[in-house]
Amino acid sequence: MPNLGYYHPQIVHFVIAGAGLGIFFRWLSLTGKLSWTDRAATALILLGAVAAWFAVTSGADAHGAPERIPGVGRAVQLHEDAGHDARNVLLLIALLEVVALVPALVKWRRWILAGSALVGVGGAYEIYDVGRLGGELVYSYAGGVGIRSGDSTDVNR
Repeated sequence: MPNLGYYHPQIVHFVIAGAGLGIFFRWLSLTGKLSWTDRAATALILLGAVAAWFAVTSGADAHGAPERIPGVGRAVQLHEDAGHDARNVLLLIALLEVVALVPALVKWRRWILAGSALVGVGGAYEIYDVGRLGGELVYSYAGGVGIRSGDSTDVNR
């Protein structure tokens, strides 16, 4: 698989927007007032879960260079751990969404989707937490100034 580290910021923003909107739509769909939000929620949650897998993969590809910045290793590790947690919760939500599509379980569909919405609250928190830790990396450690140029004096800016 190619190195996805360069695309990590783009991928994680898709997770934040896609999965976050999917979770929101799942809650809206439970009201029964906006029927289109049901399928939209499923699609966005599934896409968000796949994107979360790619986000973790791209983060693993990207973490080497920033960890060489003095003092940033712990912050990178916290962000990475939170990314794994977010991915796992989003995969659980996606699994519930897929189970809800099984025709034999149609009489349980509303309850399964309610479970997805409830787990979605935890997923939304995990998305927030990993984003907060990623923001801390960018704004507290400048996201790795100098790691691409190779000029170690850039890190002092």
